[in-house]
Amino acid sequence: MTSPSLPPPSTDALAQAVEALHDTMVRQLSDLVAAPSPSGAEQPAAAVLEAQMQALGLDCERILLDSRLIQDSPLFSCPCDPDNGRYNLLARHLPPAGTPRGRSVLFNGHLDVVPTGPDRLWHSPPFQPRVEGDWLYGRGAGDMKGGLICTLIALQALRSLGLQPAGVVGFNAVLDEENTGNGTLSTVHALKHTLAKARLTDFDAVIIPEPFGETLMAAQVGVSWLFVTLTGRPAHVAYMGSGLNPIEAGMALVAELKVMEAEWNAPERRHPAFADVAHPLNFNLGTIEGGEWNSSVPCTCTLGLRCSYFPGIDADAALAEISERLRAKAQALNPALQIEISARGHRSPGCVYDLAHPAMQTLAQAHTQVNGQAPTRLACTATTDGRHFSLGTDLPVTNYGPMARHIHGIDESVSLSSMKRVSQTLARFMVDWCGVLPWSPPT
Repeated sequence: MTSPSLPPPSTDALAQAVEALHDTMVRQLSDLVAAPSPSGAEQPAAAVLEAQMQALGLDCERILLDSRLIQDSPLFSCPCDPDNGRYNLLARHLPPAGTPRGRSVLFNGHLDVVPTGPDRLWHSPPFQPRVEGDWLYGRGAGDMKGGLICTLIALQALRSLGLQPAGVVGFNAVLDEENTGNGTLSTVHALKHTLAKARLTDFDAVIIPEPFGETLMAAQVGVSWLFVTLTGRPAHVAYMGSGLNPIEAGMALVAELKVMEAEWNAPERRHPAFADVAHPLNFNLGTIEGGEWNSSVPCTCTLGLRCSYFPGIDADAALAEISERLRAKAQALNPALQIEISARGHRSPGCVYDLAHPAMQTLAQAHTQVNGQAPTRLACTATTDGRHFSLGTDLPVTNYGPMARHIHGIDESVSLSSMKRVSQTLARFMVDWCGVLPWSPPT
């Protein structure tokens, strides 16, 4: 797609251009990490990123998160937080009018981050970014603000070489990825239904720069959240035999789920994409709440669960099977034990990506040119927003982003050298997929 009058930049030239932007990359990522953006309260980070995009002269618009517009979608998840006027950011590089248009790409990433845990466990405050050696630390540095900044650095590197993509390049920064995925779903809905300046037909491919260590994602599991509330029979601990302890019952239900997890992971039940993954499905007890007094048999216990299942399994069917198992176990423990099961948050089917598509092959070739070897393909044991494009559109999609450590954990960090390699790869992809035109700074 490169114009005959513009020879494509060499791998070395791209590497040098990205390296020259090292300080810019660190500054932009640090500013973004320093803006706290837990799911449901992402707007400080949205404001920072919007200013960065506007400084690059990108065409920016806000896409409102309106659950009413997407609640009938099969990919909708019951919200964990109110919409509250929150919005996604969609910025576009638009090639000059009247020039031949190349193919286009949408970079899609999330702004929200998970809770930090106790600050005292971090070596430095989680929203106070710091660089130590090759690593930039802070909540969200890896998952996934680093990947978002890679996309902007890739564009800036091309510009520093006097080039710009010949096709539309979109930068979609979304809300609520960590708990529902409704942010990306809102943008897809807006693009499909002419609710934004951009259109879904503006784009020919999607790349999500999630922190999976410069691999190409080939498949991902489905994920759903469940909340199980058990009601027992309270009593004074001196007469605990007359009570029914729902917290102890909850532990027995979690043990039963681990049995079920092992059954679902059995080789004969595995999806082919996960045949070589040691333990693809994980059931996790993420939260537990219950009890009123140390010297009382408690009244209630609520378990917050995350369960996964293979591509091709309907989310509702998976939840129904898990719920039936939990109810049966509760009945077996004590018929007087009351159980209520509800779902909010992730209700996300798994999917398989078409890495044979020309766009994904171009990305793989770009990685090879930058790194000297082909990328590893990843069957992912988590979910990502890629499902919205894989299952809800005809666009080819994969996840490809930098190396990170301790995401969702303590002292989360992202590798700066990996960010630079990813930025080079994404710049190379834009050259080979979109084509390039001359660029000069606006006067």
